[in-house]
Amino acid sequence: MDYCNLALFSDLDGTLLDRNRQVSRENREALAHFIAGGGLFGISTGRAPMNALELLPGVPINTWSVVLNGAEAYRYQTGTVAFPRVLPQLRATMLLQWVLERLPQVNVLLCSESRLFFLSPQDLADPDFLATHQPCTFTGLEAALCYPWLKLLFAAPRPILERLEGWAVDHSILEVMDRVYTSPTYLEFLPRGVHKGRCLRDLRCLDVLRGRRMVAIGDYTNDLELLAEADISVAVANALPEVRAAADYHTVCQDESAIAHLIYEILPRI
Repeated sequence: MDYCNLALFSDLDGTLLDRNRQVSRENREALAHFIAGGGLFGISTGRAPMNALELLPGVPINTWSVVLNGAEAYRYQTGTVAFPRVLPQLRATMLLQWVLERLPQVNVLLCSESRLFFLSPQDLADPDFLATHQPCTFTGLEAALCYPWLKLLFAAPRPILERLEGWAVDHSILEVMDRVYTSPTYLEFLPRGVHKGRCLRDLRCLDVLRGRRMVAIGDYTNDLELLAEADISVAVANALPEVRAAADYHTVCQDESAIAHLIYEILPRI
């Protein structure tokens, strides 16, 4: 099949990755087939570029990707960044200081353009959270001040995150930042107006993508704007109900090679 008019953007966790955070052989082979047919493939993830890459051995990526939930676009072939959007550091610092002082049980990750900073004490780090957000550096808040901040990620049980969210509302943090739950235990703060869909809209204007039909596939709340911006929107079977309702097409679940099903079974019918 000729895919020369298509660009496919896939979410990672819950979509391209299975429950063991692996990419199936079927998905890798399907993506190679898609690219060989002229298609462009990029990821669309909340993860930082190098953190995402560690999960994608053998996965071909041949165009721009949406990373950090839309805070920037990244081109893996050249290491080039486009459309970066930065958090207001004063308000972000207020939020971080309050969390670190009042909610020490929260794991705090600060994302800059090139580095991940783990701000919580190392002895309080959740092993799974830490293992899945590498490479990162343990540091204090002051050491990170000289870098531009693109995203804050807080990991904790939902009731604690809701307390954090309430403080942010009460102290006008949300006047200059947006927040989104990216899993039941992850709460992220992004620059105002930033989401995956906005970044995908920015990418449309680039020569390499101009004129292509954008295909997007995802599973969670942070994928809703991405699906709304896409010309062809797809939800995996394990997606949240509101994500499935927002999608034009539905595919199998993440553990059944959803990307392969999309490429071989859905795209030929469109």
